[in-house]
Amino acid sequence: MKMDFEDAFIGRAKTRHFLHESGPAMTPTPQRERTVTRENGAPRVAIVHDWLVTYAGAERVLEQIIACFPDADIFSVVDFLEDRSFLRGKHATTSFIQKLPFAKKRYRAYLPLMPLAIEQLDLSGYDLIISSSHAVAKGVLTGPDQVHVSYVHSPIRYAWDLQHQYLQQSNLTAGMKSLFARLILHYMRNWDIRTSNSVNHFIANSDFIARRIHKVYRRTSKVIFPPVDVASFVLREQKEDFYLTASRMVPYKKIDLIVEAFARMPERKLVVIGDGPDMAKIRAKATPNVEIMGYQPFDVLHEKMQRAKAFVFAAEEDFGISVVEAQACGTPVIAYGKGGALETVLDASYDAPTGMFFPTQTPQAIIDAVDEFESGAMTFRPADCRKNAERFSNAHFRAALHAHVTRIAPQFTLPPLPVEEQKVTPVKTETPSDLRVLAVDQSGALGGAELSMLEVVKNMRGNVETVLFDDGPFRIALEAVGVKVDVLDGKSLGDVRKDGKTRPGMSMLSGVLRLLRGTLEKSRNADVIYVNTQRAMVIGAIAGLISRRPVVWHLRDIVSEEHFGRTQLAVIKWCTKLMLEHVIANSTASAAAVTALTRLREERLDVVFNGISAEPFTDIEAVAQHELRARFGLPRDAFLVGCFSRLARWKGQHVLLEALLECPEMHAVFVGAALFGEDDYEAELRAFVSEHALGDRVHFLGFQDDIAACMKAVDVVTHTSIMAEPFGRVIIEGMLSKRPVVASRAGGVMDIVEDGENGLLCSPGDAAELARILERLKSNAPLRDRLVEQGYVNATSRFGTQRYVESVEKILEDVAERSRKRG
Repeated sequence: MKMDFEDAFIGRAKTRHFLHESGPAMTPTPQRERTVTRENGAPRVAIVHDWLVTYAGAERVLEQIIACFPDADIFSVVDFLEDRSFLRGKHATTSFIQKLPFAKKRYRAYLPLMPLAIEQLDLSGYDLIISSSHAVAKGVLTGPDQVHVSYVHSPIRYAWDLQHQYLQQSNLTAGMKSLFARLILHYMRNWDIRTSNSVNHFIANSDFIARRIHKVYRRTSKVIFPPVDVASFVLREQKEDFYLTASRMVPYKKIDLIVEAFARMPERKLVVIGDGPDMAKIRAKATPNVEIMGYQPFDVLHEKMQRAKAFVFAAEEDFGISVVEAQACGTPVIAYGKGGALETVLDASYDAPTGMFFPTQTPQAIIDAVDEFESGAMTFRPADCRKNAERFSNAHFRAALHAHVTRIAPQFTLPPLPVEEQKVTPVKTETPSDLRVLAVDQSGALGGAELSMLEVVKNMRGNVETVLFDDGPFRIALEAVGVKVDVLDGKSLGDVRKDGKTRPGMSMLSGVLRLLRGTLEKSRNADVIYVNTQRAMVIGAIAGLISRRPVVWHLRDIVSEEHFGRTQLAVIKWCTKLMLEHVIANSTASAAAVTALTRLREERLDVVFNGISAEPFTDIEAVAQHELRARFGLPRDAFLVGCFSRLARWKGQHVLLEALLECPEMHAVFVGAALFGEDDYEAELRAFVSEHALGDRVHFLGFQDDIAACMKAVDVVTHTSIMAEPFGRVIIEGMLSKRPVVASRAGGVMDIVEDGENGLLCSPGDAAELARILERLKSNAPLRDRLVEQGYVNATSRFGTQRYVESVEKILEDVAERSRKRG
């Protein structure tokens, strides 16, 4: 039975919990002061941390503890860190769990063994032990002459007062699994109390946790607030008209309540940053005024925190780093009035308030608080927010910890506090990689999937070879950037349709075998097979199974009955479950669909938004629009609406033609060709143009290499798909071309477009609505200018190529490394 206690309750240990104390509850027995053997009275220091798998809130505390004791040795249940810069390059001494099966991904499943594991760490050679504990670290065995100081982020919350909430959210309220879980938690509580007696001095990360420590262990504790890197956040005085919340999307964070509240306030705008298991539930509650941005890098989070009028926080946190970070940007906070927020936010009872509280975790309470905030009854000054945040800086934490340990252990001579260093942005140097990748694609045409794959393989540091199942412009583009290409004969797959109605004949089967042999031959020299499209995935998966090479599928489809037939879905399902090592989805919509179909575990799936280079667009920035129109034979002074994709019914070009009937002063420009046996649809489009005498207002440009020039030649870029689009590359390109974008409200588009801010959304297939939006854009130049400005910022900050390529390459490297370790 799988018992992922912490993961099921709080997500991937990305909690941010930290310190507190007032000395031990009982006066220790007087004893002779121990003689310290190191020169100048310096103690031998060991630092114990629960587990080292990521860099989150608890690890920020650990980083500053190490700064205070730079010569200390590190101990942990497991250490699977890749970036260990915050440990100053140190490696931890680990327990036997480090070598157990699947420990790297499923270490939390071994929680019942962790009390035993932590007790096996030998600390007998140290004078001062500092544990950083939210689970088991404080349980290390120490002797009577050793001083053990435990910085407690929280007693094991899911074993104590939050047990019932954890069991309910984990569906463990009844049955044998529930009984087993309750027995384990009972055992953990008994062990937790017993081991508290071996701690000489407790530190809590807040008064809230100090009360929890006293309740559980009957011990007092010194409060030292956890460190926040306040220096990385810049004060901004000018705020904009939107609210922000940011968090990992797990149940106790209550992001769904915030989204539900703003769904009932359509006049208020909310931006949500973060990702996690609750993403689908939260996205389902979002209304047009709520933008779900998903995971974002620091610079995007920072920018949103600076600009937001207020930060909304609904969790009962032990501390709550994000609340302090928002105030460091000069942004006031609207928070649930319980837990650590009561200590980090100053309400109206203070002379210089930095936020306000709501009394219950309900949508209505959040609505009431936002209404009160909007009323202006309280005045919040950005400078006051910043000043309050500075109470929690790294330097304050180090000084408090150093002073406290000096007071409680005067027999030790501690190293001096480190001098605060100026932050210097490191110069990034590209290091070579010995990763060998075989990239496989079914097409020779340059569609969106191929363009996105091209961006990856041409920028990857390792050695990349490519196999295509058809010849064409894609092969030429790959060779132009120095990628080795082999073209196999894939004509036998040309008639395979997504609806699965094509019956396999002997010629098709023999063709598949030829493709398999060719791919298999190339795969033997690769560390990982990177497959880019659905048909290529099937061939690549079988080749990987035979050659014992891991296969990563870059999923660029929504694998649902709307897009695929039952046979195709069955093939996708079982190939994914049995033959693929990892899946990269290009949007949350694609990820949700493949998860629903295959029940793929979270650790085997990543969402990586496509990255699109701005260079082709900036290269022609100075070219006048009339020159570009002349290049493509387009009318100089007409209002041109562009549609950029292959000609296919589900892409919805007919919707734009129907809208054109209601927009007599506009022209439509279609860039793209019928690529996959969709010539009949192209004929229908041309027949419609002829029937309605639109020939002078409709321009079919066919396939074009220079998409940037085509887009800059039009006035508006439309995306007209009548089915959910897996991503929507053309939308990003439209934003980069500095043209307003109108897109269908479905699928991956929702990851890109914020309606009314960086683009406009319309109902899929609704020609009348599309016509109204186009007329509105034509008559409203300020609206066009605003959409262009925000769209460009959105495209360059969120969908750049560097982050995209680095993310894909990191996944491929991780998969190859796991495969090598398995032998």
